[in-house]
Amino acid sequence: MKLFTLLLIGFIVLGHRASAQNTKNTEANVLLQITNAFLFSNGFTYNYPEEYQGYLKDYLLEGYLYLGDAQNPFNLGLDIQVIAPVKVKYSLYTFKKTFSQDGKRNYYQGIKECGLVKPLTTQEDIDNTLDKIYEFPVVTEISSGYKELSWDGYTDPKFTGQKYPVRDCLYIAAYNADTGELIDTQGTGNPAEIYQAATSPGIVYRIDEQKDGSGKVAKETLSGKVVVPYADNWPIKKITALIAPSLCGYGALSFDIINQGADAIAADINRRIPGDVSAHIALTNPTIDKNNPNIKIFDWKDIKGEDGKDFIPDLAKYPDGYYLTIIIEIDEMTFTGIKNGFITNSRLTIPPILKSYTDIKTIEKADINIASDESGFVVLCPIGILAKDYAVYDLAGRTLKTGSLSGLSRETITTTELRRGIYFVQITLNKNDKEETVTKKVIIQ
Repeated sequence: MKLFTLLLIGFIVLGHRASAQNTKNTEANVLLQITNAFLFSNGFTYNYPEEYQGYLKDYLLEGYLYLGDAQNPFNLGLDIQVIAPVKVKYSLYTFKKTFSQDGKRNYYQGIKECGLVKPLTTQEDIDNTLDKIYEFPVVTEISSGYKELSWDGYTDPKFTGQKYPVRDCLYIAAYNADTGELIDTQGTGNPAEIYQAATSPGIVYRIDEQKDGSGKVAKETLSGKVVVPYADNWPIKKITALIAPSLCGYGALSFDIINQGADAIAADINRRIPGDVSAHIALTNPTIDKNNPNIKIFDWKDIKGEDGKDFIPDLAKYPDGYYLTIIIEIDEMTFTGIKNGFITNSRLTIPPILKSYTDIKTIEKADINIASDESGFVVLCPIGILAKDYAVYDLAGRTLKTGSLSGLSRETITTTELRRGIYFVQITLNKNDKEETVTKKVIIQ
């Protein structure tokens, strides 16, 4: 595992300097310009544990785990254009709590969407809207190009009274170290969050079967293994997993709600968007991956919905599936007024459907093979087995196609109208003058 610098996807914001700034800040501004500023998060990437690679392949997923390095969290990347050599003092800022930030301040959206409709450009802008939190040592800039500044993610008590962690958007300003005059300023476009832990797909689903005294399946429940990367020395108070069909409810979470914890977050989202959080649970008692102590695996058995009943994915309503969200709570107040921690969302995944809730019959052993090609499903039958009828179902158990087959050893079910995904093909067979039914899972790629 190699320590590296990760540029958070989608967070680069190219700098653009308005011509009005050059005229307003006079001579100092022509010495140097910051054309681009962004924040790198230092950390590690890992593969999913070996035992889940087959699952990922079956569902056309790629596993991804990322763990932020809380001991060396950030580098600030700057593209600068030097017009004339100048001694520069770079200063770091966050938005004032009283600044509206286009209506996003004091909400989760405000620490995730850092851009402003009207970017800050002048010293007056800085005085009115920003709080200084850190200052880098003076450096003489003599040539244009790219440079990095290391930062530990904390404020300097010299400016904030005491040392605070930062979970917020950032602005960086360049000052003439000899005159104290503002040269240029630029937002990083992405926030500082020390404890980052990304996991996707986040959960490895399975169907658990409960059998009666005779050995027959009496009930099925949906369960899953939740995979979360974090270091043992992180001061974590609580980790929670949430299943939801959308991510619409998170941006409007107030700092007050987030500071109350995951239960309050789930309740607030469902108050504003009824049913948007389908299920959530506090994760406890993890097992440790045998190859990596930073990968923790939690068993979410018998997933219950917010109503306390079995969670049955509604893929008729949400055909693209569900997101898994991990909320990491840390009982440490940041300079911004939101407690430390992290909220990470996986990609959409489609959970398996309990057979009890579909029209698909129990899968039986059979000597046939079903695969897919560019035109549809190919059914291969050995000698003595005749395929009579077929039905194609989606993961929600909806019947998509039905028809008759001609009893040949090779049959083709045309499915050019179906998109990529996972389907069940149910075949009625005649084997030794006895009718049987077999259902196979087939993937269209």
